[in-house]
Amino acid sequence: MTAVSRTIAERYTLLEELGRDGTAVLWRAEDGPDGDRVTIKELRLPGHEPALVERLQREARVALDHPSVVPVHDVVVTDGTAFIVMGPVEGRTLEDVAAAGPLPPRFVADLGGQVLGALTAAHTAGVVHGDVRPSNILVAPDGTVKLTGFGIAKALDPAGTPAFLAPETIAGHEATPHSDLWSVGVTMLSASEGGNFFQRANVAATLYAVVNEQPPFNRTPAPLADVLRGLLAKAPQARMLPDQALPLLAQAASGVETPVPQPSSPGLGMPSMPAILAGVASILFGFYVLTDAMVIHQAYLFDVFWPPMLLARVGIVLAGVFSIVGGGLLFASVRRGQVMTAVGAGLTLLSLLLLQTLDEREHLGRALQPGLTLDLVALVFAAMLVIGVWLVPAKRPAVG
Repeated sequence: MTAVSRTIAERYTLLEELGRDGTAVLWRAEDGPDGDRVTIKELRLPGHEPALVERLQREARVALDHPSVVPVHDVVVTDGTAFIVMGPVEGRTLEDVAAAGPLPPRFVADLGGQVLGALTAAHTAGVVHGDVRPSNILVAPDGTVKLTGFGIAKALDPAGTPAFLAPETIAGHEATPHSDLWSVGVTMLSASEGGNFFQRANVAATLYAVVNEQPPFNRTPAPLADVLRGLLAKAPQARMLPDQALPLLAQAASGVETPVPQPSSPGLGMPSMPAILAGVASILFGFYVLTDAMVIHQAYLFDVFWPPMLLARVGIVLAGVFSIVGGGLLFASVRRGQVMTAVGAGLTLLSLLLLQTLDEREHLGRALQPGLTLDLVALVFAAMLVIGVWLVPAKRPAVG
């Protein structure tokens, strides 16, 4: 916090900076000689047009009687700067509170409930906030939350803050109660996860992320995560309404939380015994095929002038490689291992038959030929493997 002593309009004395963002500075201040405490938001105006100043004064004085809404008492404009004089608030902006990292889910849920309560009152009165974000939420030391900034965004910047805009607002539609709900969801998500998922290096990338990307929930437990998913539905009419969200937020604030289920990663966990046996068999078969290919069929000699022989020799080498890889995959992902092993066994059958057809020195019927023995064993084993591997159950055994 920054201590100062500066008087505005010969009445309000700025005492201490409570927080700031790119567009505003929040001050703790005193009103007049009696020293009544007030909170003042300082805003730089984009111009000095009287119509803009009049609209700002009109919009900022939205009268809402709710304990989570900071009432506006006065609007002072001087030297191109507006000072929004509000009721006293002890605390800091949510932006400053969350600057150190993710906030506890129970705190975020309680905060979200208070903000939604304020917005419900506003929407019932026909008022749309239009700029719900951390810098417009004040957090007192006792956890009391106050929402500020009603009407200010519409007067100063109708486009709003990009990373907190709802998809339909980006598409050019007017802000509605549904777009306020989206902004609350982004605000709560940012506090819970430790950063705004939609914020990117430039405005165009930020807007694209809002419209097209879905945020993950890595630190946020249920039921808070369920509320955020509901508030962040891309279609306005699909968003969770306050009467649905508030009970879930109360549950999350009370500490009844369910950890977010982490998606299971393929390839992790204990493989079944049939998968282990099939994997070992496939790996051994792969090395056997490679040995047969190199020792008997001299697959390392590529006859580029006779494409059929070249194809057969490359095929037998690939058959061994596919069988080894397929066996390894069976330990992690049964379905992928089955496919790879079946491909290896099938290549073995085709390649060996092609080699026997092309090379007159190697016939299956010739007795006492080393190649004959190896090839026959490989052909029989390949036929058994391509059938047996599909008998392995694809479902992995439960753990724990």
